[in-house]
Amino acid sequence: MKLLYTPIKGYVHTVEALINYAGLRDRIEPVATRPFEPDTPLPSVNPLGKVPTLLLDSGEYLAGGPVIYEYLDSLHRRRRLYPAKGPQRWTTLRQAWMADGLFDTFVLVIIESWQPPEQQRREYLARCWRKVVGILDQIERDVPGYGRLDIGQMRTVGALQFLRLKLPTIGKAASGIDPSYDLLAGRPQLAEWLKPLLRKKLFREPLLRPE
Repeated sequence: MKLLYTPIKGYVHTVEALINYAGLRDRIEPVATRPFEPDTPLPSVNPLGKVPTLLLDSGEYLAGGPVIYEYLDSLHRRRRLYPAKGPQRWTTLRQAWMADGLFDTFVLVIIESWQPPEQQRREYLARCWRKVVGILDQIERDVPGYGRLDIGQMRTVGALQFLRLKLPTIGKAASGIDPSYDLLAGRPQLAEWLKPLLRKKLFREPLLRPE
C-alpha cells in the first residue's frame, strides 16, 4: 500500500500514529505529497485532491482520514480503536468528528492567512476562531469520560498538536488571531490528559523525515 500525505516537521499525523499503533509500517510506503503545488499528481488518484489518500494493493484508493483510519484499524490484532457497538461507539465517533472539525477549521484560518492583511476577511477569521475555542472547551468537558485510547482521543491529540505547532506562526499572519494563545490555559483536565500521551512513541515517530 502507498500513503499519500504531507509530512510536517515536528508533527506526527493521526494516520502515522495509527500506523504505529497497528504495527503496519512495513506494509505501507509513505509518499510525500503537497496538494497545493500546481504539478501535484494527487488529483489523478483522488479527484478531491486531498491528503491523506491511501492506495491499496488492489489499485483502489481510500480517501479521507476517517475512512483510512477505520480501514487501517481493521488490519491489526491489537485492541480496536473503533468500538464495535454500543453507546461508546457513538461517543467515540462524535469526539473524532469534533477533532476533525478542530483541525479543518484551523486549516481554513491558515488558508485565509495566506492573503495580504488588507484582503483577509476579519469576520470570517473571528467566526473560525470562535469555533476553535468552542471545540477546545468541549474537549475539556469530554476528558473526564475518556477511557482507554480510541480513535476519538487519537484524533484529538493530532488536532491539538497541529494547532500548537502552527499557531505561533499563523497567528502572526492571520488578522485578529493571538499567536501567543495557550490552548491548555484554563483547561486543566485537558492539559493533564495530554501530557503523558505525548510521551508515547506512537505520537513521536513520523513515517518520513520532512525536508
